[in-house]
Amino acid sequence: MRRGLLIVGSALSLAAPAAAAAPTITITTNLREVQGNQTFQVSGGVASGRAGEDVVVEVKECGSYAPFHKLAGTQTGGSGTWVEQVGLLGGAQLRASWRGGVSDPVSVKVHPWMTLTYKGPGRYFVWVRADDFFGGARAVLERASRNKWVAVKKFTLKREQSFGVASSIATVRAKLEKGTLIRAVLPKSQAGACYLAGFTNTFKV
Repeated sequence: MRRGLLIVGSALSLAAPAAAAAPTITITTNLREVQGNQTFQVSGGVASGRAGEDVVVEVKECGSYAPFHKLAGTQTGGSGTWVEQVGLLGGAQLRASWRGGVSDPVSVKVHPWMTLTYKGPGRYFVWVRADDFFGGARAVLERASRNKWVAVKKFTLKREQSFGVASSIATVRAKLEKGTLIRAVLPKSQAGACYLAGFTNTFKV
């Protein structure tokens, strides 16, 4: 009977899953919320602690079925630490890979990259660049009033034919007094699950 118990015990120990090994590379970022196309820093270290090791920074875009893929590459410096500058156009997860091992991922949220420019008397051009199109989304032209922003006019973005970067545009018509400070905003409710609210630059009419 004792021998049978030993056999059962051995079988159970063989069937038990091994504990997951700790990542051999780490990644961290100094920002978890960025403006689209803004460059920011990611850094980490490798288990060997050696300089000159090749490190790949990988990305998985929010809403994409594609697996993690290369975004940037660098080499370790002293003590096996590494630093790299990257940029994103939409929310994503980032991780680092080294010698077949990968780090735990970090998530970065992104405000769509938006610009506002003067197009002519009473006309203003809004341009949004991101990983996704915002055709049909409702945005708002705002003006500064004392210590707050006030809605001037709502408008609809339309999809623009583009290559590489998804572009959405709109020409907004509005009569404004000279010297009025304005901006355009894409509310979070219109930006979707993979983006934060978007804000253009500001300028005086």
